[in-house]
Amino acid sequence: MSIRKVKTKNGELKWEVRVHEAGRGSKRITRRFDKKVDAEVFASEFEQELRERERSPFKGISFKDRFFNDEAMYWLENGKLRFSASHLKRVEGILKDYVTRFGEHTLDKFTPEFLSKLQQEEKKSGLSSATVNRKTEVITAILNCSTKHRRIPFNPSVGFSKLKKTAREMSFWTQAEASSFLTAMNLKYPEGTPSRWIYVVYLLALNTALRAGEIWGLQVTDLSHDGKSIWIRRQFNRVTLDFAETKSRKARYVPCLPELYRELRALIVSQRLKSEQTIFRNAEGNPICHDNFADRQFAKDIKVWDGRRIRFHDLRHTATTLMIANGVDIKTVKEICGHADIATTMNYVHLVASNVEKVTQIFSVVPERSANDPIAIRHSKLV
Repeated sequence: MSIRKVKTKNGELKWEVRVHEAGRGSKRITRRFDKKVDAEVFASEFEQELRERERSPFKGISFKDRFFNDEAMYWLENGKLRFSASHLKRVEGILKDYVTRFGEHTLDKFTPEFLSKLQQEEKKSGLSSATVNRKTEVITAILNCSTKHRRIPFNPSVGFSKLKKTAREMSFWTQAEASSFLTAMNLKYPEGTPSRWIYVVYLLALNTALRAGEIWGLQVTDLSHDGKSIWIRRQFNRVTLDFAETKSRKARYVPCLPELYRELRALIVSQRLKSEQTIFRNAEGNPICHDNFADRQFAKDIKVWDGRRIRFHDLRHTATTLMIANGVDIKTVKEICGHADIATTMNYVHLVASNVEKVTQIFSVVPERSANDPIAIRHSKLV
């Protein structure tokens, strides 16, 4: 195994890793990366894979007979029991295109370079970065599944990075708008009805600034015994449909107001949930599909409310800005939101300050000046 800096035919400098698929004497594999750290990560993970295969009954597996078409169907069959109807429909649409184009490729072809070129092609076709990421996530999920199930010797996409989403202005509601929306949802989903959980989701999001995945990953055991806080220690991954660490990779506590705690306990009791079960569940007892909820349920509720439209993720922005606007100190807000860097939290401070400054441009209350008032006279001369 070796890592070295090389110059490509295009004159670009890359970090090249050379390894043998199944140890010395086997087929040699070459991978190139833009950054040395990515090359080192690939080499390290590949070395670990080799050591594990030496101790594994799966020793000797290769990419030889692992075609994208077969592995995609294998992943799909494994996921059907966990996929929601909407998610299944979405990935089947993506695979219809990709299987047609790449069905006969062996999985070792799906390198970071291959996937990066695919990204560029998809972007040129007019797709947004978010849509391109959703499509390539299906490919990486297939590769992860085949690797996890020991159907291929290693994951060839290690080092591949998703596209950064296009920056957009952060949207959020005022406190009056947030209260108005909750009032409307409280009436639409009355206490004691099966759909009450939808109102509770909104109440939770607007008072805790939780990410969507953290809401759907919330379990009964995460509520504190005194009802004053909620322990956030996992999120539900909408792509792999599995639980993962929070984005900041560390657990944290968020405050739980008495009304929210009462609503959460009511849901738990009415559904007879056990400690390790998620509080928000679909009819099959699985965690909620966020894409389906955000694109349909939330969009429909916004329309019924007839207020200013924002994204579901903007409920998190709303909660964060309202905490700051109401005097919660920055460090506390950072911990509640789970920001890895205080600079992220400061973005909200600047956002609140910016909106406060705009008020002076459109709103003012000043005393009337008489014609003989010295200030009024000076003002008239300036005008």
